Amino acid sequence: MSDRTLDFDFNFDPEDFTTSKRAEQQTPVDPDALPNFVTRLNEPQREAVLTTEGPLLVLAGAGSGKTRMLTSRIAYLISVQKIRPWQILAVTFTNKAAGEMRDRVCSLLNEVGMNHNEIQGPLDIGTFHAICARILRREGDRLPFTKPFVIFDDADQLSLLKSIVKSMGIDDKVYSPKSFQYAINRMKCDAMEPDNPHALTGRGIDRKLPQVYEAYQRAMIENNAMDFGEMITMTYRLLRDHADIREKYQRRYRYIHVDEYQDTNKAQYLLLKELGSPSEGSHGNICVVGDEDQSIYGWRGADIRNILDFERDYPGAAVVKLEQNYRSTQTIVEAASELIAKNTQRKNKTLFSEEEIGVPIVKISSPDDRHEAEIVVKELRTLLQDHAEYSLNDFAIIYRTHAQSRLFEEFLRQAKLAYRVVGGLRFFDRKEIKDVMAYLRLVFNNSDSISFKRIINVPARGIGKTTLDKLDAAWGQQGSLWDFFSKEMREPTLFSGKTLKKLQDFYCMVGSWIELQSKVRVSELYHHILDETRYVESLKEEGTDESIDRIENLEEFNSVVLEFEERELKDLPGAEIERRKPLLLGRFLEQTTLAESPDTEGEASSVQLMTFHGCKGLEFPVVFMVGMEEGLFPSIRGNEGEDEDMGVEEERRLCYVGMTRARERLYMSHATFRRVWGDLLYQYPARFFEEVPKKYFEIRDFSQNAGRL
Repeated sequence: MSDRTLDFDFNFDPEDFTTSKRAEQQTPVDPDALPNFVTRLNEPQREAVLTTEGPLLVLAGAGSGKTRMLTSRIAYLISVQKIRPWQILAVTFTNKAAGEMRDRVCSLLNEVGMNHNEIQGPLDIGTFHAICARILRREGDRLPFTKPFVIFDDADQLSLLKSIVKSMGIDDKVYSPKSFQYAINRMKCDAMEPDNPHALTGRGIDRKLPQVYEAYQRAMIENNAMDFGEMITMTYRLLRDHADIREKYQRRYRYIHVDEYQDTNKAQYLLLKELGSPSEGSHGNICVVGDEDQSIYGWRGADIRNILDFERDYPGAAVVKLEQNYRSTQTIVEAASELIAKNTQRKNKTLFSEEEIGVPIVKISSPDDRHEAEIVVKELRTLLQDHAEYSLNDFAIIYRTHAQSRLFEEFLRQAKLAYRVVGGLRFFDRKEIKDVMAYLRLVFNNSDSISFKRIINVPARGIGKTTLDKLDAAWGQQGSLWDFFSKEMREPTLFSGKTLKKLQDFYCMVGSWIELQSKVRVSELYHHILDETRYVESLKEEGTDESIDRIENLEEFNSVVLEFEERELKDLPGAEIERRKPLLLGRFLEQTTLAESPDTEGEASSVQLMTFHGCKGLEFPVVFMVGMEEGLFPSIRGNEGEDEDMGVEEERRLCYVGMTRARERLYMSHATFRRVWGDLLYQYPARFFEEVPKKYFEIRDFSQNAGRL
């Protein structure tokens, strides 16, 4: 089955929202006639698949096969209940998870002999942002934009806020633009408007925040742009304020599935309520899957109350618990369950495993942080030597903060063991990639002042800061910067001589691409930009190792463009390709802006170094949890103010997530002394060691043996 067939959906017929009888009432199915992909599930998984009508909460413990259940449910609705694919919506948080879900659904449908010719319409599986982007594109006439919108990433957002803070005469040394960015993003997570009285952060920016937020919103509309948070809140407001649109999408999406529901914020919660809340004329068929014990993103707006209060929000909801862990040994699962039971903010469920008992968890006590890293790397190397079945990829070292990686990197290098620090600079965050993306975005949407300012002198063409400041001051953020610039280039009043010539050359160059973009493929436009800007030539002239790396990145970007075109245009006749050319650049920009960093970085076998937050969703045969000391993990942030208990509970959930990443062997280590800001400070072992019964541990105490290691 083609992924493109399931997911490509620019146009659909809103009049085709008739609802089959089966969509109104679940059709009884003969248990003996169930497809194999349903019968091979365990009993709770099967119950969740067959409970298709009304609200459903699936509490899926770590390693309990939630993705298997979720994809089987979608395939069951299509193949057995005969629900039209476009009536099914599945939302998750990452492109990787959405892609895996889509692939699994296709595979299950292929098992029962279905192909894309038998599936009428697309199946919407995607991230919150991708799904919202589709809805907003379709309902563009209801949005406050004069042109197709673009998506601003975090760097674009910060750049705009810096400009606003400056234009408002605010001292950015007193009121940091990053502080405004953080506060605005948190407000958007909570679906708050600029004048919301509950938006107080307890910091000095509170006095300026409403005015900056309001100015920022105006500027975003003038730029025909949305940030990630606004994509969610604008979709929510669109459904809330327009009954016809809300009813249209309630009719369209009659079966809603939400993965990782414990990670949703308030804006996402409200959006889902508009789509799936049971009411007159609404189906109420919403299935949310999650684990409150793995809710670890409160710091970025996730609200654990969404999953804890689901039964209150959706009266009559069915609840299914997936409690069998298929990943870890009994020892690891039981120890993790004992730990998480100390939390009060949780549902009543107990994880169990039918795997082997396994070896004890190893508790390592080290004299200091340096010896901790040395001991861990020595143990890792010993396991590699003694167990031929292990490769470097089978090991993960997990820590609370990125700064902790340094010592482990040092000893891994000394041991000549390859490693990868997960969470490094992403491809699309590299300067040269952001530069060419800014060119493409300005061509697509010349109202984008952020992209305009980024590339007006990249590569250097003699248009300096003084010139740009003069242009910026004259523009005053009134209307489109490109429109103002165009008028100045045609009827000069601000500039003359060489400066005017340089500006006019830039104007003509970009103008030619704007005319060209609807007539060529993205790859052709990209090469026009590289050739006419002499971007690659300027890097070659630098002649440094860094410039060579940047050229290679631009070469890789070319592959990204070509792969996009392959997906969009494969097997299409020439006439259809010509028809789609005007749409290609917008599609490409949307997909690449929403794209995550590739998960194939460092594909060669290597030890994985990552934070506890970064390990969620992963699993390894061997896991080392390091730096488990009070103030570090649990983090001291968990001990501040009136929310101390809630903070510690989230840290405990983080520990639980780390423990349940391990399949076979788990190590938990702490240091007696740790260097902090140059001082060697005494550290207390994390309270989590006392919360796990001693019977699960093998103790290795090196804390008094520094000189004999």
